[in-house]
Amino acid sequence: MSYESNIPVTSHFFAGEDKILSYEVFSDDGVTMEDVTSFQMEWSLRKTIPGTDPFRFQGEVVITKSTVDVITVTGAYNATQNTNTQRVIVPIYDIDTESLVGGRYVCSLKRMDAGLEAVLSHGIVEVLIATVR
Repeated sequence: MSYESNIPVTSHFFAGEDKILSYEVFSDDGVTMEDVTSFQMEWSLRKTIPGTDPFRFQGEVVITKSTVDVITVTGAYNATQNTNTQRVIVPIYDIDTESLVGGRYVCSLKRMDAGLEAVLSHGIVEVLIATVR
């Protein structure tokens, strides 16, 4: 089950900064945590097209990360959310975002295992531009 995880303007996601994104993953019931230890995953960021629904019409992918290169799983799995410390960690490096223009983007974290592909999380990312990059 995909859950919405937005990065609003108040989160101060500036182009040209290093960021660590951390995700909890829920089972289909939306309550029980999913053990993602063995999942193959991909995270991507796309620019939105102004005036359209960001989850229906999107521009090109501008960043892609995967468990093949940098996505990791940390912490101990527990089916109960308040004792589960397992997180999917997606590092975003300054070089990944330094050429982005400010504005609205969409991101998603997807399980990529054959026959089990599923979007685990999706959201809107508001990218800001500082005077220094």
